[in-house]
Amino acid sequence: MKKQPQDETTKERILTAAAAVFANRGFDGARVEEIAKLAGVNKALIYYYYQSKEDLLSILFNELKDAILTLLVSKETRIIDITSPEAAAQIMNRILDLLEERQNVIRVVIMECAKRTPINTQIFSMLDEIITRMFSTTEGWAIEVGTNRSKAMVTEFFTGIMPMLDYVAYHEIWMERYGIEETILRKQFIESFLGTHFAYTVQGFPHKHGHPEA
Repeated sequence: MKKQPQDETTKERILTAAAAVFANRGFDGARVEEIAKLAGVNKALIYYYYQSKEDLLSILFNELKDAILTLLVSKETRIIDITSPEAAAQIMNRILDLLEERQNVIRVVIMECAKRTPINTQIFSMLDEIITRMFSTTEGWAIEVGTNRSKAMVTEFFTGIMPMLDYVAYHEIWMERYGIEETILRKQFIESFLGTHFAYTVQGFPHKHGHPEA
């Protein structure tokens, strides 16, 4: 039977509530009762749509991954030349917009990433798929990893993805603590990111448009 629009709206409310509770309590501390209360539904309805807390978290992670991969394979992204600071800033803004729309999920990723649990394994599998796609799908900024795959993975994870996730998770706290406007903070972050991660990537790895100039 085809799902009704109200079913999808209810499921979206449940997922949004789950992301908020997971982000505030951590996955282990989250309770389905609290998710139900925040979503404005009864507990039984959550179990009607979803099998468990793990199911809710898996769906949230998959939605995040799919959104990122969709952006990476979009025509607008594929034609961007990573060696252009203006173009690089453009894609950075798009990525940050996408991540900030899912800030609670990002907070969960950061919290659970350091734990040695099955969730940790799921997170690293997701990040590995994202990084691999970054290496292979774009035309203007994909890099030729060759035998340097290990180095490329380290570079993308520790100096690329994690700083972006940290920015999304902590930028509001930073704004409140230091009294800085969001537009200014993001501009400063992107400038710093381009001067470190992007600059190293462009110089350290050949690109599919040719090797970077020395």
